Amino acid sequence: MAARTGSSPTSVFINCPFTPDFKPLMNAMVFTVLACGFRPRAALEAGNSGDVRVDKIVRLIQECSYSIHDLSAVELDATNKLPRFNMPFELGLAIGLKKGAQSRHSFLIFERDRYTSQKCLSDIAGQDLREHKGDTAEVIKGVRGWLATESRRTTIPGPKKIITEYGLFEAALPGMCDEADIEPDDLPFVEMVALATTWLRQSA
Repeated sequence: MAARTGSSPTSVFINCPFTPDFKPLMNAMVFTVLACGFRPRAALEAGNSGDVRVDKIVRLIQECSYSIHDLSAVELDATNKLPRFNMPFELGLAIGLKKGAQSRHSFLIFERDRYTSQKCLSDIAGQDLREHKGDTAEVIKGVRGWLATESRRTTIPGPKKIITEYGLFEAALPGMCDEADIEPDDLPFVEMVALATTWLRQSA
């Protein structure tokens, strides 16, 4: 598939909860994107406080040919008794851009259980959502299959291989974090990308 105008054909924007409980699923997304030969991007990659967040998100989506949106965090927050609205908001930005200058932008939408999102976001009806049930293997299969279909690349490894490699990487990650003197739950996005990139290169 040809590159989208003004966007990188290898960049994938990841829109998901950046919370400790979601970390394994986000790490699986990042790892799979890298294992498929693409570059993961997220709002967490830049820490410039002078950069207006919504402007940064729009710019990142514009720079990417693909984006992943996880809408599984629909439960009420234990502290504020409110759901998280960031993920559907960023999905809305991506849909808006697709309706305009980025008509060929491709996105994958995840939810934890099928049809859950329609109960709280009726306008999502008609979109093809994929459930992952909170399982990293389902996330890997979903991301891998979507990228293979949309990019038409024939060099993307099979899902079983990526799932096996992610299991090995996940087991090695605590030791890699210890060497870097970082708690796994506090691992910044850019360093997660760097560690996964290095691991994949060394294991090839």
